[in-house]
Amino acid sequence: MKTTMRSMILAGSLIAFPALAQESLDRDQVATLITGNTLYVQIPPGAPGAPEGGVAPIYYGTDGYAAAALPAGLKLVGVWVLVDEGYCVDWENGPKNSCSVLARKPEHFEILDASTNDPRGTVDKIMIGNPEGL
Repeated sequence: MKTTMRSMILAGSLIAFPALAQESLDRDQVATLITGNTLYVQIPPGAPGAPEGGVAPIYYGTDGYAAAALPAGLKLVGVWVLVDEGYCVDWENGPKNSCSVLARKPEHFEILDASTNDPRGTVDKIMIGNPEGL
């Protein structure tokens, strides 16, 4: 019941984001979407840790813990923080100061590199908590 209620609250918060061609989310919107949640990100082929592409679950803990299971089998762990433009992750066994912004498109959320604006992936779904045990 508790998970169902939290899912309804999260779903309700998604409706509050206007469906524009592309809108970068602000700090509060990013916090609402990722804090304590797992994002299932469709990574394009050729990305590090996903040479053939695929879905990577990425968990953003309420305590700053971050973990990702990349399609090629590598698990990343690190810490994440909110910043004005989005969020940054320092992966212990991967990139340091990896900063991203979230953009709302009509059909999905897109994760973009904060410095280059290059796409990093699209969010397929968002689950409350850490269902993958990352």
